Amino acid sequence: MKKIFALALLLFPLAALSAEVQTVSSLEFYNTVYRGIDEFYYVPSGKASLSFRAPRSSNVYGHTELEFYPMDLYGGNPADVPVLDVKRAYVRARFPGFRMTLGKTRLAWGQGSVFNAGDILFGSLNPVLDLTQSELRSDTAWLTSVNVPLGNFSFVEAVILPPAFVMGEDKDGNTTVSAEGLDKTSIGGRFYFLAGGIKFEGGYLYKGQNTVDEGVVGHRPYISLQGNIGPDWYLSSSLAIPTEKQRADNPTLADWKESWIISLGLFHMQEINRNNTLNMRLETLFLPYQNWENQGTMDAVYGFYLYPELSWVTGSGTYYSLQSVISPLDASAMITGGAGWNIFQGFYLIAYATFMVGDDAATFAWDRSDVWDTDIMGDTVNGMSFMAGIRYTF
Repeated sequence: MKKIFALALLLFPLAALSAEVQTVSSLEFYNTVYRGIDEFYYVPSGKASLSFRAPRSSNVYGHTELEFYPMDLYGGNPADVPVLDVKRAYVRARFPGFRMTLGKTRLAWGQGSVFNAGDILFGSLNPVLDLTQSELRSDTAWLTSVNVPLGNFSFVEAVILPPAFVMGEDKDGNTTVSAEGLDKTSIGGRFYFLAGGIKFEGGYLYKGQNTVDEGVVGHRPYISLQGNIGPDWYLSSSLAIPTEKQRADNPTLADWKESWIISLGLFHMQEINRNNTLNMRLETLFLPYQNWENQGTMDAVYGFYLYPELSWVTGSGTYYSLQSVISPLDASAMITGGAGWNIFQGFYLIAYATFMVGDDAATFAWDRSDVWDTDIMGDTVNGMSFMAGIRYTF
């Protein structure tokens, strides 16, 4: 904890050295009531973030974002969970003929809000996620990318992601840190162009190590399309193909057909009475060679999932949302309804209710006692939770 305060004391004077640096602080505090195994529980929670952004210029841009997690609110051991995370720390520079990004950030490959088969860098596919978050997919990674524009609406991009360091112990029990070999590095590229009103995107990543998501190490090609037919539509597809060496070392690795993923989405924004906006989104995820019948287990991977979303934004600063991830093949769903009020500038009152609908062996089971880790919360979240609190950005 002393290191965190020392870092904060260091960053504030540095930010003050330039009046042009934009410093943004975001605070979130919530009160949550959830159904446990045998009764209801009350848990406070929250987090804070500091963001330092360089002034926008035509040639260089920098951004650092730190997130703080006050684990003491849960009564857990802060040593077990990091209380400070470097969410972003990168520099983007424009050179004659190309652009370069170095640091920890996120590259938006493919198309999709919840289901994006084209996101071969971060794997935006897991149907079990927290729908109360302002960013549903926000993973970042240390990387270096080079983007070469080919026209107003076309470019090629190359990316390299270093392997993670390996933590270990020496003979005296002291913690050691060592680097992985070059073969653990992930490297790839993509192309992007516009033709006939349709955006075409495709690429490839050799995934050398599980540093970003937990998918198969090996070859990952993808393709993505985006257009408009009234609503915006987007389609992505990808594969994860293990190398021959990996197959020899681990014969249980899935055949490439089982890794085939297709995501399809529709999005439409409808303005009503000039002051109100209705946003509608529908995304689907297909895994053609996975299970198409109910397997009777929570961890089964099925061939079809749905994500419908409706949100209503008013001119008075209020909004209402209804989101759900649905697993039709085992008849289960996670449903989240929310409301917010921008009562003051940058200050939101927020409330969410989440319900799991499904039997005990479904993806979104009402009783999940065999799934969730109870060490932090003290009990298992079962079936429903209610959260109310504030978000303040200044």
